Amino acid sequence: MIATPADVLGAVTEEVRALHDPADRDRLTFEHWVPRSERKQRQRLFVASVLDGTPRYVAKVALDPEDAMVGREWRILRALHEGATTVPSPVAALERGFAMASVGSRDLPDALRDADPATWRRLLVRGAEIGARVHLSDERAVGDTTAPPTAPLESGHDLPVETVEALARARVGAVHGDMGPWNFRVADDGALSLIDWEDYAPRGICALDVLNLLLTASLIAYPEYRERGFDWLFGRLYDGDDPYHDAVRAALSRYEEVTGEAPATVLALTPVFCGAMIRRIRAQGRPVDHLFFGPLAAYFADRPLRRLGGAHV
Repeated sequence: MIATPADVLGAVTEEVRALHDPADRDRLTFEHWVPRSERKQRQRLFVASVLDGTPRYVAKVALDPEDAMVGREWRILRALHEGATTVPSPVAALERGFAMASVGSRDLPDALRDADPATWRRLLVRGAEIGARVHLSDERAVGDTTAPPTAPLESGHDLPVETVEALARARVGAVHGDMGPWNFRVADDGALSLIDWEDYAPRGICALDVLNLLLTASLIAYPEYRERGFDWLFGRLYDGDDPYHDAVRAALSRYEEVTGEAPATVLALTPVFCGAMIRRIRAQGRPVDHLFFGPLAAYFADRPLRRLGGAHV
C-alpha cells in the first residue's frame, strides 16, 4: 500500500535522530519535503536533520513499496563512495530508504537565478567538470544495479545526418543519467555537488549528461519563455550572445579539455538527449507534451547546422 508522508514522517524522523550522537539529539531540528513533481508513481519523502543550525543528514524514503529505485540508489552510493567518484556520503540504510550526508545549501537553479555572468560561467564550467569526472571513471557495475542506460544507443532512424555521425564517435562510459541543474547543490562557498544517483549506469552516452545540464539551464536563463513560448526560447538559445552563451561556451570547452569530446559532437546529440528524456519521463507516469524536449528535437532537426553557445555542429 502506498503511504502518505504523514504515515511515515514520525518513524523516519526517529530513524534519522537515532543516527546522531545521543548527546546531540536534544539540539536537533528537522525539515521534511516531498519534491514538487507531476509523477504519478515513485514519490519520495525527504527528512533532513539540522544540528545547531548546520544541516547534517538527509533521509530519502520511498512512499510506494514497489519503488525499487531508492534501494538502487543506496547501493550505487555505497559502491561509488568506495571509488573515485564523489557522491553524497552514505550514512545508513533505513526501513524505507537510506540516509546520506547533507550537501550544499541550495539548488543550482536557485543559485543561477541570482547569479552574475561570472558566476554563471563558473557554475556551468564546474558542473561540466563534475560530469567529466563521472564519465572518465571506471564504469563500475554496482552489484544488481546494472540497468539499461537511461539514454540507450539510438539506431539512427529519423535522426539528422549530423546526429547519426556524432553517435558513431560519441564517448560511451559511466553516466549519471539525470544530470539536470536540479540535481546539483551549491554550497555557501560556491562548491558544487551532484546528487540523485538512482539513474546511474555504467554504460551510456556521456554527452547526454552535459546536454541535460546546459540545455536545461536555458530555462533558467530565459524564464520569459513561459509567456513567449518555445520558438522564442529556441531563437535565444541558438542565436543569442549573452552571459548564458558565454557560460555554455566555457563549459563545453572545459569538457573537451578534460574528456576530448568536441563541442560539436556533444551538441549534435541534442535529438538523442530529447528522446531519452521523453522516454524516461513517460516511464515515470508523467506528462511530457508541455515540456521543451519534443519541440527542441523538432527545431534542431529542421536547423541542425545552427549554433549554440558559439559551437558549430
